[in-house]
Amino acid sequence: MDSLLAWRKEFPILDRTTYMISHSLGAMPRRAAGRLREFSDTWASRGIRAWEEGWWEMPITVGNLVGSIIGAGEGEVVMQQNVSICQSIVTSCFDWSGRRNKLVTDGLNFPSNDYVYHGLARVGARVESVPSPDSLTLPVELLLKAIDDETQLVSVSHVAFRSSYLQDLAAIVERAHAVGAMVIADLYQSAGTVPVNVRELQLDFATGGSVKWLCGGPGSGVPVRAARPLEQAEPYCYGMDGAPRAVRVRGRADPVRWRRLPLSQRYTERSGFVFGQVGLRNHP
Repeated sequence: MDSLLAWRKEFPILDRTTYMISHSLGAMPRRAAGRLREFSDTWASRGIRAWEEGWWEMPITVGNLVGSIIGAGEGEVVMQQNVSICQSIVTSCFDWSGRRNKLVTDGLNFPSNDYVYHGLARVGARVESVPSPDSLTLPVELLLKAIDDETQLVSVSHVAFRSSYLQDLAAIVERAHAVGAMVIADLYQSAGTVPVNVRELQLDFATGGSVKWLCGGPGSGVPVRAARPLEQAEPYCYGMDGAPRAVRVRGRADPVRWRRLPLSQRYTERSGFVFGQVGLRNHP
């Protein structure tokens, strides 16, 4: 008997149907209902104290669970509402007004990623989309050819949402770093389904989420890589949780104190989308 069958009882919907659409929304784990009750009970019983008793840190503590799946270290993954916000935060780290203003994106990338990139044209970015020859695959040689010394960022989907095509991240990272560019990989369809280790790959940035194969419900994560020193990669798009506690409470901006924060915390926002964060805490 396949040992994986023992996990079926952990997903209530499998008692009634065959579920084959986790690439869109993962089946809800049985214990997720208890976690949601725990969240609402905390709100009801602790009120504003809940912020200091775990809610402030939830984007990072839950991010650490995701990090254990993709080979990231403690504090390198923070939760966000969705990948579009993740992409906006990461791309805000770069100056697109100079000679190195090229952003290479693969033709199988998720459309919402490309929407963010094309929006950068107004601040000087030059977007080059490498087309797929058959709308299903994209030979890595075509991507490598597009990466040159004017490239600032390369964006690829590790596993294509349309065809499950598996891209060669190692070769892309090697080429990008050789010309001084950085890489952001979308792991949404690969985290939890194929082996991936962001440290071994030396990825600069990656995005992904809880809603699909991680079975955590709506929510998303940004692994912030330290393959190379990224202290210069400071976003200008960040939210309240990306500020020191004293700044949050007193309501005054303090850029000096903000720059002293751990790098990943600068990418943190207060997440109103609690479901993905609460749901991911189901996993043993």
